[in-house]
Amino acid sequence: MPDTSHKVHAVEKAIALLDCFWREKRPMSLTELSRMTGWPKSTVHNLLSSMMDSSVVEQSPADGKYRLGLHLFEYGCAISEHWNVVKLARPHLNALVAKTGESAYLASLNADTLLIVDSAEPNNVFRVASTVGNRLPVHCTSQGKAILAYQDAANVRRILKRAGMKSYTVDTIKSAEAYLEQLKLVRQMGIASEYEEYHNGMCSFAAPIFDYEGVCISAVGIVCFLHSGDRKSAVSPETLEALKNTAEAISTELGWHG
Repeated sequence: MPDTSHKVHAVEKAIALLDCFWREKRPMSLTELSRMTGWPKSTVHNLLSSMMDSSVVEQSPADGKYRLGLHLFEYGCAISEHWNVVKLARPHLNALVAKTGESAYLASLNADTLLIVDSAEPNNVFRVASTVGNRLPVHCTSQGKAILAYQDAANVRRILKRAGMKSYTVDTIKSAEAYLEQLKLVRQMGIASEYEEYHNGMCSFAAPIFDYEGVCISAVGIVCFLHSGDRKSAVSPETLEALKNTAEAISTELGWHG
C-alpha cells in the first residue's frame, strides 16, 4: 500500500478542486463547487482564495464564478517545451494524414488510461475527431494495446485491475488473459488493432513509439469507419505500412536504434 503518512491534505483538496473545473470544462460558482466536493463553502472559499493569489484560479467580476487561471496555461507551456515527443511527432502525424486520409492520434499512458496528446485530421467531410486531452481506456483501444504490449505481463494485469475492463460493445475484450494473448500478436506484427471494441462501426490501428532507451512511451494510431462490418477492407496494407513507418520515424528522432 502507498505511504499516506506524509501527504498534505490541503494540497490534495486543492487538486481535487481543480479537477472539478477540468471535468466540467466551464466556470462554476462557490455553491456548485461545494456541492460537487461535499465540502463546506468556507473550506472551498479558502482554497479558492489561496489559489487566486497565484493566478491558478480566477474569479469573474461579472457573475462571481470561478475558472481555471492563466498560470495553469503557463505550467502547460513549460511542460510542452520539454515534451519532445509531441513536438517531434507533429510533422509525422501531418504526413500520415496526407498519405492515408485517416485521422491520426498520438497517445501516451497516464494514470492507467490513454491520454491523447496530439492529433491531426484530414479535410474530409467524413472523419473521426477526438479532442487533445481526452482520456481513453487501455483495454479496448489499439493505442493502449500498442503501448502495453511492451510492458511485462504482471504490470499489465495490475493496470487492468486498477482501470477495470468495462464493456463498451459486444466485442470489447473482457478478460486479462485474452488481452495478454492479443499483446503477443502485437509484438509479433508491430501493429495493434481493434474492431468495434470501443465504438460500434469503428476500428483503429496503432504502432508503438520507443525512446532512446528502447522504452515504449507512446503510440501513434489511426481511426477508421468500418463500412458494412467488412474488416478486411477497413484499412489497406499500404496504410498499415505507413503507420508503422511513422512510428519508427518518430522513434528514430527520439534516439531509438531498434
